[in-house]
Amino acid sequence: MQLSQDASSSQSDISVQQFFIDVLNDYAEFMPSSDESIMDSAVSTFAGQIEATDEGHSTLFVKTGVNDYSGYFEFGDLEELADQLGGQEQSIIRQTDKSLSFYCSIDNYTELESIVPFLADPNISVYLAQYNIGYSEQDYMDMITFAIGEEAPDALRSSMITINVTVPGTITAIEGAEQTGPDSLSYSFPLIDFLLLAEPLAFSVQWS
Repeated sequence: MQLSQDASSSQSDISVQQFFIDVLNDYAEFMPSSDESIMDSAVSTFAGQIEATDEGHSTLFVKTGVNDYSGYFEFGDLEELADQLGGQEQSIIRQTDKSLSFYCSIDNYTELESIVPFLADPNISVYLAQYNIGYSEQDYMDMITFAIGEEAPDALRSSMITINVTVPGTITAIEGAEQTGPDSLSYSFPLIDFLLLAEPLAFSVQWS
């Protein structure tokens, strides 16, 4: 993500493991027929939602491989974009002229579901944080092995979410993320931490 005083932009790369696609395809048998796979539909729908806001524009998400996607969009203010996507004021993203913060916990998770409706899909949400409150990592791995298969735990343990941000100035304070340059940071966490949300996922940065 490149933050700017004028037009900011986001470039995303998404890679989905085959076992997850297989799970989605199983659910597809019970859903209305479509030329798109469930994952293709989720990505294209989210792209359309971004483009439909006042803040988001120049949106392009493309399929780059069998289970790989690349997305790009531009925006004015990230906090306002999140508000518009969710249809209400949210508390996950806060942005000012000189700061950015991200805070996602089980307490504001429903706000994230409003921003990204795919997460609230009943076929998907059973694997996500709202349905797994109080689960330990081992509890979750046992459940996911039973539900999906023996390959699921290793796939989850190797899955990461990484957010790289460049800010329009020199970083003066940072918390919860790794500073990678005078104006850049990287925030990374295992996917299992998002699936359980036993602890909040958070970082903040200030610049001059």
